[in-house]
Parts: sequence; structure tokens; C-alpha cells
Amino acid sequence: MKKVSVLIKHHAGPTGDVLICRKNGGPWEFPVTKVRTNEVSPEAAERASWEQVGIYVTGAKLEMIGHNRPMDGKVEHIAEGNITHDNHTKSAWHAYYTAVNKWQTEPVAGTYDEFRWVHPTELAQYEFAGDDVNFLAKYDPWVNGREIKDVRMF
Repeated sequence: MKKVSVLIKHHAGPTGDVLICRKNGGPWEFPVTKVRTNEVSPEAAERASWEQVGIYVTGAKLEMIGHNRPMDGKVEHIAEGNITHDNHTKSAWHAYYTAVNKWQTEPVAGTYDEFRWVHPTELAQYEFAGDDVNFLAKYDPWVNGREIKDVRMF
């Protein structure tokens, strides 16, 4: 199974706020969807943005990919271009894309009932769960504008 999360930036540039969402007062998350058999991951990121929060995005760019290791269930996130592990056919993947809010519109309730535009440096102040926790721990350099090192998460 492949999943895609999308970090929707309110506007282009390194200072653009990122949209976080939550359902029924649960943990915060980025809009997420499963990749359909007839689409590629960037298309899934665009679809998730429209279907779940009502925002058209442009320029979905792969930032990090997670590989769910079948032997222990842990997820490791690796900077795009630095994938060196074995591609096991029964593995689950979770990719994270960044995209820009095309018309700078506001989110619409649907899948989620609460939204916030958050500056990337403030993401650590919010409670996330699941793969998003691992992603943010690995992606901290992005949050702070530093270069991403190729360090595996275990």
C-alpha cells in the first residue's frame, strides 16, 4: 500500500505557512490519502488536497519518502534521492510532498473539521501521530531551514 501526505504551503517560498488538519479533536496531521492503482503519487497529492480540504495545489514535489519495513513495522523516512534500501514488494510506502495553494484559498470542512496555517518552525508545538511523528523528527532540518542529512530513523 502506498500513502501520500501533502504539506500544503499557503504561498510559495521558504516562509510559507503549512496547513495542518485534525478530525474530532484528535492529533494533527497533514492531508493524507492512499495512492490509487491508476495514478502516480504526485497526482494523489493533488487529489488529496482537493478532496479532503478543498484546495487546488500546484507543483507537488517529493520531499521525503517513508518505507515501512515488514520485518519490524518501523517506518524510516529518507530524503528524496537518497533511497538506498531494498524495495521489498510487500512493503508499505508513505511519501510526503510539498505543494503550493494555487489560489490561496482557505480550507473547507469535509474529511477534517479543524484547520490551522502554521509556520514550519511552529510544527513542533502541535501533537502529531503515526508516520507524521517520524516524518517531522526526520524533517526537522526542513523546519529550521537546514540541510537534510541522510540519517536513518530507527
